Parts: sequence; structure tokens; C-alpha cells
Amino acid sequence: MERGEELMELNRAASDRNEIAFKRNEAAFERNTQAFERLMAAFDRVEKTTEEQQVFIRDMNRRNEIVIQRLLQDHDEFMKKLGARDEKREREERRKTELLLSEMRETREESKEQREALLALIDRLPPPAKAS
Repeated sequence: MERGEELMELNRAASDRNEIAFKRNEAAFERNTQAFERLMAAFDRVEKTTEEQQVFIRDMNRRNEIVIQRLLQDHDEFMKKLGARDEKREREERRKTELLLSEMRETREESKEQREALLALIDRLPPPAKAS
């Protein structure tokens, strides 16, 4: 019977150890459950933040597209105005050039007439006297 009592004692000690281990495991499981719940709450917040950020980024992209379209339109209008101004400047420069060319022609004609008049005067002059 001693052997039976000894085995019973060993069984009781093992049962006590198992009970202690089970309580530890229960506590660890509870801590892990709480940690998992905190982790899931954090994950939910991150998902919500990610969705909000996606909406924000989408809105910013739309706004940027509108701004870029407006910039392109303004640039096109500016280039058209600049082209019209350049055409006006070119017409004015052509007009000035034509006036200058006209004045140069008149001056050339005048110069030619003056030369011809001077040559006619020289032809009428008596021959130079010979110095003796």
C-alpha cells in the first residue's frame, strides 16, 4: 500500500503543478487576449486613417488637376496675347522699316540730283587758267 500512497502523493503533486501551470496559462491567455484586442483596435484605427488618407489624397489630386488645367489655360491665353502683341510689333516694325527705306530712296534720289547738278555746274565753268 505504500507504493499506492506514494503514487497518490506523486499524482497529487503533479495535479498541483498542473493546476498552477493551468492558472498561469489562463493568465497568459487573458493577457494575450487583451493584447490582441488592443492590437485589433490599433489596426482598425490604422485602417480608418488609411481610408481617410486615401480620400484626402484623391481630393488633393483632383484639386491639383483643376489647378494644372487652369494654369495651362492661362498659359495658352498668355501665349495668344503675346503672339498678338508680337504680330502688332512686327507690323509696326515693318511700317518703320518701309518708312526708313522710303526716306533712304528719297535721300539717294536727292543725292543723285545734287551730283548731277554739281557736274552740270562744273561743265559750265570756264577752263582753269594756266598759271604761267
